[in-house]
Amino acid sequence: MNRALREGVIFLLVGAAAYALLVTLDLYDALLAVVSRYGLVPFEHIVAALFVLGASGFVYGTRRIVDLRHEVKRRAAAEMAADFLAYHDMLTRLPNRHFVEQRLPEAVRKGGFNAIFMLDIDNFKQVNDLVGHHGGDAVLASFADRLRTSLPSALAARMGGDEFLVVAAAPGGEIAAMAEHMSDMARLPLNIEGTSIQISACIGFAPLDQTSLHQGSLDQAIFAADLAMHEAKRHGVGRFHPFHPRLGAELNNRLAIERQLRVAIADDLVEAHFQPLVRLADGRIYGFEALARWQLDDGTRVPPDRFIRVAEQAGLITDLSNRLLRKACAQALRWPDDLMLAFNVSPPQLSDGLLAARILAILREVGVPPHRLSVEITESAIIADLDSAIRTIRQLRQAGVRVALDDFGTGYSSLSQLANLPFDKMKIDRQFVANFLENDKQAKIVNAIIGLGQGLGIATLAEGIESEAQFEALRALGCDLGQGFLFGEAMPAEQVPGFLAQRVAAAPPATPSVRARAAANRMP
Repeated sequence: MNRALREGVIFLLVGAAAYALLVTLDLYDALLAVVSRYGLVPFEHIVAALFVLGASGFVYGTRRIVDLRHEVKRRAAAEMAADFLAYHDMLTRLPNRHFVEQRLPEAVRKGGFNAIFMLDIDNFKQVNDLVGHHGGDAVLASFADRLRTSLPSALAARMGGDEFLVVAAAPGGEIAAMAEHMSDMARLPLNIEGTSIQISACIGFAPLDQTSLHQGSLDQAIFAADLAMHEAKRHGVGRFHPFHPRLGAELNNRLAIERQLRVAIADDLVEAHFQPLVRLADGRIYGFEALARWQLDDGTRVPPDRFIRVAEQAGLITDLSNRLLRKACAQALRWPDDLMLAFNVSPPQLSDGLLAARILAILREVGVPPHRLSVEITESAIIADLDSAIRTIRQLRQAGVRVALDDFGTGYSSLSQLANLPFDKMKIDRQFVANFLENDKQAKIVNAIIGLGQGLGIATLAEGIESEAQFEALRALGCDLGQGFLFGEAMPAEQVPGFLAQRVAAAPPATPSVRARAAANRMP
């Protein structure tokens, strides 16, 4: 548009110069004499035509300039809209991850922000289950509005899903106080389509150094806040946690374990060890629980709870579990036909709709009858994804596989869920068994769980039995099965045959009592 105006001015100046030249050199009179001499069109007509053409050209040029101005405005508006779409989330109208990656450093410098926060809404899947996905979107939009209104001077962005980023200027450097304010804000009820929704958010935070702020350092700050947020989630819902350098060291350590674990899984180096399960009524071996064991090349043993958690976080748990189950089933074929194989299912695996099909496929591949396998599912995993758990349990039991409820009493499940889910066995967590002989409340809990199992016709298994006194007390209470160091530690597969032979040789003739026979009838 500026160029068009410039050219219009130039043409006007050229025209004025030509007119001045005509007047100065008397060219007008000479042109009139030529026209009169040769009898051409009357000169006044020519002048009139030139005037009309000039005026028309001027009007045309003016209209084009106006049109061009409108087009420039329209294009600028379209570019602004496209820019907004590219750098903002349409649901919450907050800046998106692309904005954070491209424009956040400049925004932080201009805003003078000194703190960065990562927020993650707790248990958002349960919100979707309660109000549907449309209601879940409304919760996210309302949460974003709350961030805008409660932190007007801050900059908030949606990183994706139910995760948000906030950069702010914490007064007096009190970053923790601002995190607490955000946590309290998140807990305020939301009204979604007439339903009151109570949510919470885990928050991680880290300081921002304005003196050395650039894209690399900002990325590190975001990463630090994200690490702190995950640490907060590890401690429970509605928590907030600052970044500490040890979190970075722990992450590096976890990544190192993950790299080694990937190689170990690919090379089939994670082994299955077997811990005996015993009938408490007569002390006979009922079966073995398969437990994962991993030893590094230097002989160091990695604790199972450590590498299993890494496998879950890295998405390796399905491959690891399949390989271990295949190994365990191959070993179970070498045992007497009446011995059971117990195998643990990791909580993230329950969200896999093909879990039951994978287990049954391995049983068919190896040749183990389904009734010899007992799949153990933790109570907390069932609570986290009840629908998937019900579907998987039913598929397994329809095929003949036994299903056990692991760590009963630690996952806050309701008795109605326990009654509706078709379990064959309940495992009493070791934390209740450890000191129930000295703690009257713990003893009552153990007794209540055993009584509940008897009432529902479900066998009970006590974990962590380490003394004869615990063994005798549990047997007297009517507990059906047990496992623990008293009966044997987890052993490599090659030691199982010798262990069984030793137990058979040492076992006295079985003379079960009436109570023992009743327990045997209840045995899965």
